[in-house]
Amino acid sequence: MTCATVTCALLALVAHRFADSPEQPAMCWFAVISVRLAQIDLASRRLPHVLVGSLGLGGVLLLTWAALVEDDVGALLRGLAAAAVLFVGLHSAPARGGVGGGDANLLAAVGLYLGHAGWDQVARGLVTAIGLAGGTSLALVLLRRISTRDPIAVGPAILGGALITLTSD
Repeated sequence: MTCATVTCALLALVAHRFADSPEQPAMCWFAVISVRLAQIDLASRRLPHVLVGSLGLGGVLLLTWAALVEDDVGALLRGLAAAAVLFVGLHSAPARGGVGGGDANLLAAVGLYLGHAGWDQVARGLVTAIGLAGGTSLALVLLRRISTRDPIAVGPAILGGALITLTSD
């Protein structure tokens, strides 16, 4: 499946899920940038700061607009708080070959979107991402595609966990 096909399918899903919602532009932005980030991470195990930053900055701008239209500034503040907690928490934790700096930045940007939806969604999105990353790793080890010491691209699991959570309500 091509990147364009995945992007179109994901946009259709997100547009349908958030139809008639002021959050729709933000969630469509999230979907488009997510596909590109996942593609890059799978190919190079790198998450470009410029794309992760645009995911976060675009989210701040579009979710601010949604919060003002819905008269729900609390949702925006909750999203910003979730992003801050994830950013500070992951950047102050000692790195032992686990979550890299790009993944930590990505989790902060994703936390903005999940936090805007609610604290339960933050928890569900993180648990889903961990499940996707663990399941993928286990399958690759069992298929002898990687060893238990090989690094994997965690970005697609983080983005997938968030997309599953955001579209499943």
